[in-house]
Amino acid sequence: MLNKNWYKLDNVGKFYSSIADKEYQQVFRYSITLKDKIEESLLQKALENTIEIFESFNVNLKKGLFWYYLEETNKKYKVTPENLPICFKIYNSSSDFLYRVTFYNKRINFEISHILSDGRGSIEFFKTLVNNYLKLKYNIEIDPNTASSSIEKSEDSFAKYYKKTKNTSENISNIYLYKGQKHLNKTRYLEAHLPVNEIINLAHKENATLTSLLVSVLIYSMKDVMSESELKKNIKIDIPVDLRQYFKSFSSKNYFGLASVTYKFNSREDTLEDVITSVNNQFKKNLTPEELIKRVNKMVAFERNILCRITPIFLKNIALKIINFFSNRMSTSCVSNIGKIEFSESASSYIENVNILTSTPSFQITICSFKNDLSIGISSKYKYNEIIKNFCNYFSKQGIKMTINVSEVD
Repeated sequence: MLNKNWYKLDNVGKFYSSIADKEYQQVFRYSITLKDKIEESLLQKALENTIEIFESFNVNLKKGLFWYYLEETNKKYKVTPENLPICFKIYNSSSDFLYRVTFYNKRINFEISHILSDGRGSIEFFKTLVNNYLKLKYNIEIDPNTASSSIEKSEDSFAKYYKKTKNTSENISNIYLYKGQKHLNKTRYLEAHLPVNEIINLAHKENATLTSLLVSVLIYSMKDVMSESELKKNIKIDIPVDLRQYFKSFSSKNYFGLASVTYKFNSREDTLEDVITSVNNQFKKNLTPEELIKRVNKMVAFERNILCRITPIFLKNIALKIINFFSNRMSTSCVSNIGKIEFSESASSYIENVNILTSTPSFQITICSFKNDLSIGISSKYKYNEIIKNFCNYFSKQGIKMTINVSEVD
């Protein structure tokens, strides 16, 4: 029997592997709609060609004495027609893959566990998969993905750029949490599409960037939902930031920092402009390499602590699930902007749109764009979410046409 390669999990991967259970797993979903119906055999071949480039994705999650780790598998993943709920749990046993490739009509879906990669790291896998499919389907030439080697793709950039720093703590408390009625173990997904140029023009009109505008509108959408006592609480929005843009890395593993903005309404008379001004100021302060790396180094320092390292994995699992429970209560929501997704001109002519969604313990927004289409993926555990309704209504009131697709929840 051939020896199998094994890979250490990065800092974030270790955390998500320890809290993964039957109730909730953090999963990203990338979907692309093409202009023609998907051919299963070609998608299977495209996946096999993609795995040759991203070898570290073809792994199983194994349990060690102190940490989980990834072990190479000789099995081949088999693509299937879509037959599961969106962002359905991926990891059930040590023989499972940590990603899923399905198709439906003209759509290709790629779902991946946060254990394996983050939003920006796995987008390169997704783009390569799509490119390989289009090459086989239409016999077109597309430049190969040669930006990095397999070793660079499997690099743990958290460990590479870690520096021991003085521990700093956040003193944000009294966080506002939406009190809507939740679905039992189910999530409603909403996919909204808007013209990029119109949203950017609106952002410029409001003296904001696209991301700060969307974050501000989300915060402002909470004002009419909050009770008088809740208005005294802090709205805290987490914003994952790709660290590859600040620290040289080609890693396909997790490598992001978590920034946040907070806002407390002075009264119901606060305007959207008030919120935007506050959010813009916090973006300038918090979205810097120096501020982002502080929180990252704190996470890595916890992992490297000698007591943490020698604690058996079953005790780590209990401790990290408790930490995750309280961590989820220290944030109102999350807005993740994956950014512009670009394909070559020869490939783009066969693509209609791209969308990204993610699982969530409450509700959150994931943003990406393709050409002039801004896709806003909204995940919500709630049966009826007034905040999301207000958020979408804002753009309609600005005269911006929005196309919305909503998943069904029984």
